[in-house]
Order: sequence, then C-alpha cells, then structure tokens
Amino acid sequence: MKHFRLRSFFTVLILTPALCQAAAQRDFAGTWVVRVDDRNLFVLALTAEGSELRGSWEHPVHYTSRGPGAVRGEAFGDLRGGIRRDLVVQSRLDGETLHLTIRNENDPKDEETLAMTVNGDYAALSREPATGELFALERAAPGARAATDWEPNRLYTASDSEFPSAEMKALFDEDQRVRRQKDADWNTIAKTDAERRERTRALLAAGSLHTGKDYEEAAFIFQHSDTADDYLLAHTLGIVAISKGDSRAIWIAAATLDRYLQKIGQKQIFGTQFRVTQGTWTHEPYDRSLISDALRKQLLESTQAEQEEFLKTLPAQK
Repeated sequence: MKHFRLRSFFTVLILTPALCQAAAQRDFAGTWVVRVDDRNLFVLALTAEGSELRGSWEHPVHYTSRGPGAVRGEAFGDLRGGIRRDLVVQSRLDGETLHLTIRNENDPKDEETLAMTVNGDYAALSREPATGELFALERAAPGARAATDWEPNRLYTASDSEFPSAEMKALFDEDQRVRRQKDADWNTIAKTDAERRERTRALLAAGSLHTGKDYEEAAFIFQHSDTADDYLLAHTLGIVAISKGDSRAIWIAAATLDRYLQKIGQKQIFGTQFRVTQGTWTHEPYDRSLISDALRKQLLESTQAEQEEFLKTLPAQK
C-alpha cells in the first residue's frame, strides 16, 4: 500500500504540468475577433491539437492602423486587397503569454510571431518583436469569418457601429426645427442651443457617436455657438465625418473654419459666411487669393463669381 501511494504521488507530480498546459490551452482556445462597425475585421481561430494550439488568423491584405500614444490598433484605414488567411503552425506558452507562429497560407517562407494574453472573454494580441500594434480581441461564436465589404478610403475605429445615434439625430432635428419657426424667439433658441451643445459634449465624451452622419450633425450643433473654441471643435467634427465617408460634411467643415477665422479676427477663406454692412450683404472680411476657384469647386461646388451672384439675390436690409 505504501508503494502504491508513493507511486501515485509521483504520478500526480509528473502529470501536473501537462494538466496545467491543457487548462491554459482551454483559456486560449476558441474564436477571437476584432469587431469594427459591427463586423469582424480580424478573426483568430484556435483549437487544441495535442500539446499545442493550431488554427488560422484572418486579416485584411492591406491596412494601416493607429491609436492613442504608442499603442496602435484602435483605428483602421486603407483597407484594400480583400482578406488574407494565415495558418497558426506553432504555439508556445510562456507564463500567461501564448506565442503563436503565423505562416502565410500561400508562402511558407512568410512567417511572423504573435503574443497573446487572455482575460476571460477578452484578449490582447501583439506582434513580436513589439511594433506598438495591439489588437483588442473578444470571444465570438465558432465559425466567425472576417468581413470583406470595407470601404478603402474610410477610417474605422474599434468603437464604430453602422447604426447612427438616435439621440444625436434628435438633437440635430430640434436644432433645425427651432430655426424654421416663424417669429422665432432667438433668446430662447440661444438657451436651448447651449443645452444641446452640452448634451452633445456628453455623447462625444462617452464615445456614443459612430457614423459620419453622427459627427456631421454634431458639427452643426457646435456651429450654432458664439465662441471660437466651439467653431474649431465643429470644424474638427466635420473632418471626422469626412474621414468616415460622409462627403456631405465637406460644407460644414469649411463653414466652421470660416466662422472660426472671422471670430479670431482673421479673414474667411471659403466665402461661406456673409453679413449685412450698411444695408448690403457682403462676404468681408474675405481672403479671396488663398483658395483658387478650381480648389473651391472641389470643396463647395461654388466659384467666387457664383458666390457674388448669390449675394445679389438677397434682399436689401435697412
């Protein structure tokens, strides 16, 4: 009996590392995805084969990524060339980090190593040696595949969604509605404008805006301020909207820059702003030499001559 107990004790000691390895494999095994715009951009599928993990790594053939500070992988752009499928051909567990050797399915000489750590249903994946590119993964159902219908000229962020913010749209619709009223009370409108700006700031801070339309609507909200900082913020929101594929936001991006320039005592450059001086409508102060008509047409579809003709159609003011 003593021999049996002693042998069993050593057997447990011998099996414990293998059991720990198997337990760790279960933590890493499964399907992991990077989701952007409610679709899978990257898909890592891992299954246990003996003492190692094998699987595949699907990702865009061409892309660029960026993020806060030195950590990239928060935003993705230049998505071209379809989806490439690499094979996970080797794995090695070192403490809490799993090192994966990835090989191009079509080129056996094209290999790289990825390092993966897991925290429940979330994981972090980075290249070795460290490049600063860090992917935030989440568990997904088996069989998940990477989407292919990405727009190459659009910037996607990890918090993106294809669904616009209903609250942002409601704020924008109200902003426009009060301005279409007959005999509008502009003191009341100014007060509600401020309330809409504060609510929009909260949505921005919470990361609740996703689509180009969301950011374009937010730009209009801040355009209806009277401070230089809000005009500059509105201009920035217009740029974000454009980066998300909303070409209609070109006008608000230009108009808010013009408002900002005039607010800080500089000349506008696009000619989007006009006012009454001595009963006559004017674009002044206006630097007409900086933006050529050819470039202006790309942005506003309006030449300087067309702008002047438009001013002539406005009724004279006493």
